[in-house]
Amino acid sequence: MAYLYGGKILRVDLTEGKTTTEPVSDYTDLFIGGKGINAKILFDEVEPGTEPYDADNLLLFSAGPLVGTAFPGACRVDVMAKSPVTGALGDSGMGGYLGAELKFAGYDNLVIRGKSEKPVYLYINNDKVEIRDATHIWGRDTYETPEMIRQELHDPETAVVSIGPAGEKLVVYASIQSPSGNAAARTGVGAVMGSKMLKAIAVRGTRGVSIANPEAFLLACQKLLHDLAQSRFYPDVHTWGLTKIHDREMRFTYEIIGETFEGPEWDAISEVEFAKKYLHNRVGCFACPVACHDSYNLPEAGGAGCMKCSPPGDLTWDVKNPDPEVFWKTFVLCQRYGIDARSLSNLLNWLMHLHQQGIITDTDTDGMAMTWGNPEAIVSMARKISYREGIGELLADGVSRAIEKFGKDSQDYLLMSKGSLSGIHSIPIKSRALGFSVSPIGADAQTQPVLDTAATRKYLVAKDEEEYQQLTEKYADRAEREVGIRVAPDPRTTEGKAALVRQNEERTSMCDVSGVCTWMTSFIGLPVDIEIIANFLTLGSGKTVTMDDVAQAGLRMQYLERAFGARLGMTREDDLVSKAYFHRPLPTVKDHRKIGVNEEELERMKDDYYELMGLDVRSGMPTRAGLERLDMSDVADRLGL
Repeated sequence: MAYLYGGKILRVDLTEGKTTTEPVSDYTDLFIGGKGINAKILFDEVEPGTEPYDADNLLLFSAGPLVGTAFPGACRVDVMAKSPVTGALGDSGMGGYLGAELKFAGYDNLVIRGKSEKPVYLYINNDKVEIRDATHIWGRDTYETPEMIRQELHDPETAVVSIGPAGEKLVVYASIQSPSGNAAARTGVGAVMGSKMLKAIAVRGTRGVSIANPEAFLLACQKLLHDLAQSRFYPDVHTWGLTKIHDREMRFTYEIIGETFEGPEWDAISEVEFAKKYLHNRVGCFACPVACHDSYNLPEAGGAGCMKCSPPGDLTWDVKNPDPEVFWKTFVLCQRYGIDARSLSNLLNWLMHLHQQGIITDTDTDGMAMTWGNPEAIVSMARKISYREGIGELLADGVSRAIEKFGKDSQDYLLMSKGSLSGIHSIPIKSRALGFSVSPIGADAQTQPVLDTAATRKYLVAKDEEEYQQLTEKYADRAEREVGIRVAPDPRTTEGKAALVRQNEERTSMCDVSGVCTWMTSFIGLPVDIEIIANFLTLGSGKTVTMDDVAQAGLRMQYLERAFGARLGMTREDDLVSKAYFHRPLPTVKDHRKIGVNEEELERMKDDYYELMGLDVRSGMPTRAGLERLDMSDVADRLGL
C-alpha cells in the first residue's frame, strides 16, 4: 500500500489515443512530490528544440503528497509545460478540488503529450481513463463546459477544469479554469492545452488516501487548525480573504508611483467597500479553513462568479477605473474566456500609457480611445484578445509584435520579466526586481518578500530617520532572526535582499513539493512552516521525513528549473526585468531613487543570490558539483557539465 500517495503517474498520449501508468515511487525519494516531480519529467522528456505548441511538449499536472488529506490547505495542483509566453519553463498553480480527486482516483501526477486530431476531453474515474469527443463542447466558455460535462457524465461531483475560447485560439495568456474560480493562469499553460485540442479534464475518484498513522495525523490536524484559528491574522483572512491585504497594498503602491485617484474615487475603488456591497458568501478549496474565495453576484454586470487570489486592483488601479461594475464585468469575461486577468490588465495599462504619451492613437486600437478608465476599452479588450479580433490579433501572441508595430520606445512602459507581464502594482523596489529577475518563469508574485515591502511603507510615512527606525524595529528584529541580516528589510540598501528572496523561495518550495497552499504560511502571517510539513509527511507516509529532506527536495526542484533554462542557452543575462523598473517616468516621490533599483544594484544582488543558491556566479546556472551534491549527476550529464 502506498501511504499518503495515490501511487501512480498517469500518462496520456493524445496522438496515439493511449494511456499508461507507472509508479510514482521512482521519483519520491529525491523530489517528494508535486512540482518537483513535474520539473524532473519536463527536464528529462522535453528536448531543447521542442516548441511550446509541438506535440512533444508535455502538459503536466501534479497533486502533492498532502493533497487529499485533512491537512488544512493541502489542495494545490501544479501545472507545467514549456511556455509560449517565455519560450522556457512555464509553471502555474491552482487550488480547488482537482488535486483531491486525482489522489482519490489513485494518481499523483498526470502527464499529457501529443495532439488530438479533433477536440477531446479526458475523463478519469479511478482506473477508468477515457479520451472522449469534445466537438460539441469546443467553443463553449469555462462556465458552460463543466456543466455540460457533468450532465453528460451524470455526476455533479466530478472535478472539471477547462479552457475557454482564448485557449482554443492559442492566446499566449490563456488560462486553465475551474468552476470555483481557481485558475492556472500564468505562463500560457491554457494555450498549450488548446494546442493539444484538449478542451477539459474531468476527474472522479472514490478511493481516498491511505495514511500510515491516521490517529496521530488527525490529532496533528486538529492542533494545526486550532493554531491557525488563534493566529492574529486568521480572523481578517477568514472574513475578508485577501481583500484587506490587497486594498492596503494597492493604496501603498499608488502612493509610491504617484498614480493616485482624487477625492471620493479612493473609496469607490476600495476592495473592502466592494466586498461590503457585493459579497455573496465565502468559498474555500478542498480541506481549507481559510476560504479565501470571494463569491460575488452583480446581476447587471456579468452575473455571479467567484474570485480567488486575484485582486480587483488588476482591472481598477492599473487602468484608473473607479467603477466596480466595469471591473466585475471584465473579470467575469476573463474567467469565461479563459484568459489571465493580470496580463490583460497590464496590457491595458501599457496601451493607455502609450495613448497618453501619443505613441499610439485610436486608429491603432480599432477606433477605441485607450484613455485612462475608459469602460468600453476595458471590457471590450477581454473579448478582442480572447477571440483574436482586430487589435486583439496583434496582442494575442504576446507583446513582441506589438512593440515592432508601435516602436521600440513603447517597451519602456512595460513591466515584465522574461516576457511575462507582472502588473503595474509590482513596484520597483529592490527585492521585487531581484525576485522577478531570477524567477525561471519571469514575473511571479510568489517571489516577492514581504518584510522589505512593509519596511518601505513605513519609510515613506516616517518624518525622519529616527521615526523610521522606530517604526521598522520589529522588521529588523525578524530579519535578524530569520536571515541573520538586520538591515535586510531596509529599502535603501541591497544588503540582505538576496537572503530575503531565498527565504521566500524556500517557503514556496516546501509548499510546491507537498501540495500545501502558500497562504497557510508566514507569507500572509499564518503558522505553517517546514517543520510542520515534514512532520505531516512523516505521519502520513510512515517514513521519516526531515526538514532537510523537504528543503533539499525544494532545492532540487529549483535547480531543475534553472537547468531547463540552461539547456536552452539561458544565462544570468536572461535574469532581468524590463527597463520600466529602472527608467519608467515617475512623478517626484520622497527618496524614490533610494527605494527604487538600478541596473548596477540588480547585478550586485544577483551575485549574492547565485552564491546563496550555490550556482555559478558567472552564468547564474547550476554547476556539476552543485548537482552532484543534490544527487542529480544525471542532470549534470545532460547539461554536458
